[in-house]
Amino acid sequence: MTGARRARRGWFRANTAALATLVLAIPLAGWWTTRSDYKSWYDAEPRDPVVVSAGGTPYNGAIWYGASVEQDPQPVRTGLGDVGALPDGTTRIRVYYRIQVNQLSALDGLGGCQLHLRAPDGRIWDDTVVADDYQDRPTGCTGGYDDKPESWRGQLAQYYVKPVAGKPFETVAVFVVPSAVAATVQPTITFATKLPQYLAFPR
Repeated sequence: MTGARRARRGWFRANTAALATLVLAIPLAGWWTTRSDYKSWYDAEPRDPVVVSAGGTPYNGAIWYGASVEQDPQPVRTGLGDVGALPDGTTRIRVYYRIQVNQLSALDGLGGCQLHLRAPDGRIWDDTVVADDYQDRPTGCTGGYDDKPESWRGQLAQYYVKPVAGKPFETVAVFVVPSAVAATVQPTITFATKLPQYLAFPR
């Protein structure tokens, strides 16, 4: 046996424990990183529905009522913006959500809501700002923000009065979705602090 071969064999014997640790550590590190990334994605994926009943469902400091959905609605006001043409094969959806808070301070916890439409196959669409002429209520879950009904909003100002404790108010969201799923999409609301739960509004 040559000196070089003996030296190599001696090096492997001296470093057997380190090599074995390395062989185990690399796959373990890869598994741990993959597991951590998967868990982060899984925990942030809205998958646990809290179904809203027509009579009202308490959630996150508010009472939520059944939503109403309008497919291919007509504009509620004209001349205030460019409605524009929709992409081929798409449809506009307008959703009215009804909310009630028994204490106005609860509105602070609703500010981070995200309004969505969810298709049966799991695809999700966010509300869009391409259709201001189709919105006749405040947007978002905190309701109106205008103290004075005689504001520049004219006949729509009544909808922008601040919410009253113990009284339901409506908010609106407008979506653009493929026409093929327009009849089956379900309104949903998510809160980053509540994921993986989400509010599901039956149609």
